[in-house]
Amino acid sequence: MFSEQFFDLLLNYGDDWKVDDVKVDFKLNEVDVFMSFIGEKGECPDTMELCSIYDHRVTRRWRHLDTMQFKTWTVYL
Repeated sequence: MFSEQFFDLLLNYGDDWKVDDVKVDFKLNEVDVFMSFIGEKGECPDTMELCSIYDHRVTRRWRHLDTMQFKTWTVYL
């Protein structure tokens, strides 16, 4: 639980996002931070209006700034 709280504070995505899990691969020197959107509304990319969310995209994995010597990836569920 400590690592989830640590990355939640470190990334500071706000109340609409939650760090669900953190996996560390010591062989590859990588950290995967699994996140989910828990807000009720999201911003429309076309109109910038807040809209209700009725579905989610497929899981995405994006590179983030490194955490010390570890490549850090944010995984959006």
